[in-house]
Amino acid sequence: MHLLPSEESRLLLYLAAELARKRRARGLELTQAEAVALIADEVCEAARDGRSYADVEAFGYTVLGPADVLDGVADAIPRVEVEPLFEDGHRLVVLHDPIRRGAPPEPVAVEPEWLAEGLALEVVNEGEVPVGVTSHFHFFETNRVLRFDRAAAYGHRLAIAPGAKVVFNPGEPLTVRLVPIAGARVVRGHGGLVDGPLDDPGARDAALQLARERGYRGA
Repeated sequence: MHLLPSEESRLLLYLAAELARKRRARGLELTQAEAVALIADEVCEAARDGRSYADVEAFGYTVLGPADVLDGVADAIPRVEVEPLFEDGHRLVVLHDPIRRGAPPEPVAVEPEWLAEGLALEVVNEGEVPVGVTSHFHFFETNRVLRFDRAAAYGHRLAIAPGAKVVFNPGEPLTVRLVPIAGARVVRGHGGLVDGPLDDPGARDAALQLARERGYRGA
């Protein structure tokens, strides 16, 4: 059975959450890792059930309360970030202070810190909710509601620090900087448009055709 890296990560999250569920059912208070896994898994499953983004976000605040976790755990989890699969693709869900059910604050726009000049592309989020893209994600394969020159972005990633993220708010154009993916230049998982060496003959054209068939904007 061959699993993509994203599928393996999802299964690991499920296993951690299932352990947390069993311990909670035995009356045990959850640790930080158990609480995060359980919240993230429940959010992913709610999205998989076909619920709207707003419903999934609201549901995330109901998964756990202060009585469900060990002392200090609520303070140790200021937010939970997870990218569940909705009917129209992966979307970033950010829960602020999820255990104490605090209302999520208004998002604050922060100018990304670009580490290189790189390739400049204007991106517009034509969806209804913010979309977050991490530093080493193959930018060509980002959420299909983002409109930009996909062909130009092939084989590139955001020119930001490892672990950093750029958030695209609905309807707000943002010019990003991209740099080529380095190393062996092999991409697996991500958006499912590429599964192998980026520079193989015909790989770029095949990925663009698949993107067009799947409704990726700008392809």
